[in-house]
Amino acid sequence: MYYDDYKKRQKKQKRGRKRRSFGEWLGQGILKLVALVLAVLLISVGLIYALPPSLFMVEPEGVNLALMDGLPTGCLNVLLLGTDDLRDGAQRSDAMIIASIGYGKFRLTSLMRDTVVDIPGHGQNKLNAAFAFGGPELAMRTVNQNFGLNIMHYAQVDYVALVRVIDALGGVELNITDAEQARLNVAMLKVRSVFQPLGYTAHELTQYGEDIHLDGLQALSYARLRKIDSDFMRTSRQRTLLNAIAKKLRDNLWNPVLLYRLVRVVMDNVHTNMSALQILSLGEKALLAGECEQLRLPVDGSYEDDGSKLTIVNMNANRGAFMEFAYGE
Repeated sequence: MYYDDYKKRQKKQKRGRKRRSFGEWLGQGILKLVALVLAVLLISVGLIYALPPSLFMVEPEGVNLALMDGLPTGCLNVLLLGTDDLRDGAQRSDAMIIASIGYGKFRLTSLMRDTVVDIPGHGQNKLNAAFAFGGPELAMRTVNQNFGLNIMHYAQVDYVALVRVIDALGGVELNITDAEQARLNVAMLKVRSVFQPLGYTAHELTQYGEDIHLDGLQALSYARLRKIDSDFMRTSRQRTLLNAIAKKLRDNLWNPVLLYRLVRVVMDNVHTNMSALQILSLGEKALLAGECEQLRLPVDGSYEDDGSKLTIVNMNANRGAFMEFAYGE
């Protein structure tokens, strides 16, 4: 009797089992593979993020960058250089911004290009002349020597590269005033002849207000505006644009098509002495830190302005302001 019951149970179990079709088997296999790949990616992203900024503080060999010893290691300072290649023979850095990046930190400090400083081997001159005299290495050395810093990494972007990066992101959203809208359209006309052979069309900006969508060429024109107010406001616009780029990227971290397109543009157009690992680790930290904080050097009350150049009369005030801004909590 027990044997008969056992045989009946076996038959019921066999009848209850369904043989999986090849399609079902393949589908489950693909799901498991995707889950495994995602798990590996998440672990990799976490490990790359965990790399401390101090790990990348290795001075390049054969280059004297006048590094200041004893600075905190909680964040890494990178010199961002914007160069104007739209005019023949223009070699000075049009924009100089220090990006200070660490765990929970993403801070941008603009350096006024007309600030008079000591440029090693070239005497006193405007800060943006350092790039013309000796490229990014002399630009970093000049900033380090005058402001007491330890910058050893840079990223250089010309105007065409900036347009390509922004277009790869699908444009950015910015708050635009009516004065900015009008002047922006005028600025685009001036560079149209340079960008048309590259396949770009200058589209007139037809509105102003909050969260106005700008394509790459419109955003470039925005970042160059200064005649409606001042060069101080121009540097503020540059920082605002960088913040908008970071926000757009942060909002699209799970868009593989956009990320692939952006990586290709960056690899082909951005000049830097950082490795891919450094860029990924610092990029993760910057994006996860949220909206960036901003500063401008020289700070108010520390310089004299004669209309064409800025002469710093209190360098210690600027060094102290940057230390508190970049390394403070």
